[in-house]
Amino acid sequence: MIYLDHAATTPTDGRVVEEMTRCMRDSWRNPSAAYSGAGAARRALRKARQSVAALIGATPQEITFTSGGSEANNQALLIARGGHAVVSAIEHASVLNAAKSICKEVTLAAPDADGRVSPEAVARALRPDTRLISVMLANNETGVIQPVAQIAAIARDRHIPLHCDAVQAAGHIPVDVKALGADVLTLSGHKFCGPRGVGALYVRQGVSVPPLILGGGQELGRRAGTENLPAIAGLGAAAEIALTDMNEEAAREAALLDAFIEEIGRRVPGARLLGEGAPRLPGVAALLMPRLTSEQAIAALDARGVEVSGGAACASREAAVSHVYRAMGLSEADAARVIRVSIGRGTAEKDLRTAAEIMEGVYRV
Repeated sequence: MIYLDHAATTPTDGRVVEEMTRCMRDSWRNPSAAYSGAGAARRALRKARQSVAALIGATPQEITFTSGGSEANNQALLIARGGHAVVSAIEHASVLNAAKSICKEVTLAAPDADGRVSPEAVARALRPDTRLISVMLANNETGVIQPVAQIAAIARDRHIPLHCDAVQAAGHIPVDVKALGADVLTLSGHKFCGPRGVGALYVRQGVSVPPLILGGGQELGRRAGTENLPAIAGLGAAAEIALTDMNEEAAREAALLDAFIEEIGRRVPGARLLGEGAPRLPGVAALLMPRLTSEQAIAALDARGVEVSGGAACASREAAVSHVYRAMGLSEADAARVIRVSIGRGTAEKDLRTAAEIMEGVYRV
């Protein structure tokens, strides 16, 4: 199979697996225990916290480990509990659905035709009682990068906290919480070759975020429960790996994907890249394709050995078309024909050549 759905999840790096195995073998004690035997567990937890902090330009004290991006996003939205929040219309379901449940009122800021939410759109949605702004760094369905720093400047002027879902971006492009101006930021390990079931919540010093899970005082009181240390150690290892060659890998993926998109344009008349006029992640592309619905195309490609998606993996089995594509102004019929192609560290040029040939056959049948 040719796997072209890295935006859904990535294969776990072998070095991450080794670190997790080492942690389970050597650091199995509870890091909260006071006796000296738990020292190895405490050191492993501290090292992972430092590594994740370094990935996003934070301090270790600003990092809280969670069960993943969805939990982190849900906790971030608690800042606006019972009040008004401004949320971009293209957010992941873990933000949109959490906001609808947690906040008393939510105003959606719409994107332009390229899938970019402008600072002006966010400013127009603000009210005197707005408690939180939530805008993702890069969209998980189109790869389009959002102008978070400019939106953060507006948030600072209005003294409104800014939450940034960086789940799709972290580990793939440089993320600096200070340059972005984010007060709260979220990431997830399985999006950059780390394990599933672990993520992190960045909370800028001086910002208060209520705990989502109550109990003991773990994670500086922000997240109760004994830490999932093997997964956390894996997340830390993935963060270290991502930092070592991020720019080189991003350039490689961007060149491969650009060439693939150009090839699809030649082989499949009518194919169009969404967000073409906006900055995008190096490895993610949403393609509006002719004739076939994404459901039909995914099945046909899968039968021929190519794995792609129609958008967010968590919504891939739902009948409704993507809210992201609809928010960009696509008709329901067009939105239903979009496929997402996303590549990663294991993607080779020959894989994309083969995939382009197969896609040509599928769409010209």
